[in-house]
Amino acid sequence: MEAPVSTIDLPPTLRDAAGIEVPDRLQGRSFLPLVADPGAPWPQESFIQISEAECGRSIRTSRWKYHVTAPDTDPWDDPAASRYVESALYDLDHDPYERDHLNGLASNRELADGLRERLLARMEEAGEPPARIDPAAEWTHPQRLVDPPVHGFDLADARFGHQPPASGARPR
Repeated sequence: MEAPVSTIDLPPTLRDAAGIEVPDRLQGRSFLPLVADPGAPWPQESFIQISEAECGRSIRTSRWKYHVTAPDTDPWDDPAASRYVESALYDLDHDPYERDHLNGLASNRELADGLRERLLARMEEAGEPPARIDPAAEWTHPQRLVDPPVHGFDLADARFGHQPPASGARPR
């Protein structure tokens, strides 16, 4: 099983590996139990705080990356914000290089709402002040869906016009 870990998990993991007590005030968790047993309980997402270039937050699951930014902040001076705006949503299964924003598509609103709630919960767990996340401006594109039906087609025995028949004989 693959599980997302964060850099915030490194200090507790290193302390745990060295046999040094991990204080409660230290954020993150040791992922040594996950190394020993891939089935061990572990969060299904990682929380990412972005600073310096922007004041932003992200949550990444095995499939989705949801990103928000705080447009009214100075990233050098403001470590957090009371207001963020959705700025990116990627389907990492179908777009691993994050080239196709799905942010703001009406077909993804329910998904984005769920990720927003998960991100707000992780922000609260990290001790950040309460914040709100405004939805991205809505737009539509008729050919985009979260899971296009074509991904379910079984084309294993399909023959396309440019392919020879299964026997190997070339059509005349």
